Amino acid sequence: MYMKRIIKKNITIVTESEFDAEILEKIFSDKKSNLDIQILPAYGYSSALSKVKSLLTLRKENILLLLDTDTIEINEIKQKEDFVNSYINIDLNKDNFKTFWAVPEFEIIFLNNKLFLTELMAKKRISKDLLEIAKTSPKNVLEMISKKRRKDFIIYLDKKEVRDEFFKEGLIKEIYEYATK
Repeated sequence: MYMKRIIKKNITIVTESEFDAEILEKIFSDKKSNLDIQILPAYGYSSALSKVKSLLTLRKENILLLLDTDTIEINEIKQKEDFVNSYINIDLNKDNFKTFWAVPEFEIIFLNNKLFLTELMAKKRISKDLLEIAKTSPKNVLEMISKKRRKDFIIYLDKKEVRDEFFKEGLIKEIYEYATK
């Protein structure tokens, strides 16, 4: 009988903050059988870049960097992408490094998860107009309409159905698809 050997892919994800790392740990908790994921928080944008540069110098493979754009302006985002690619020397590291951008900030992932929003809002509906406004400042809008701090969002990730929803569309799906290809 032929048995397919499963090879775990080693991935290190560097985030800009402890919060981002904690959320990713929860969301990816069910995917540990497919991936060997290590999530390393940094303490801001510069710290994240420095951490990635160090990891790449050590020849650590499969590094993913998750950064906020802090803007929705296309030209500003392009400038940030160009700077990161130059700083990391993307030409030398293109086989084992990729940057993922949260536009405008990491909390955007919650807006793509209908189950999360339903839980957070205690079954109240959010208008499409408010969701569009939220895309420009997800953290502030989600905290304002839910009357909860973002740290309080973590408890909603205890439900597997809510975690699974992140893999259907958006940034988390993109990261997972890249990490498993």
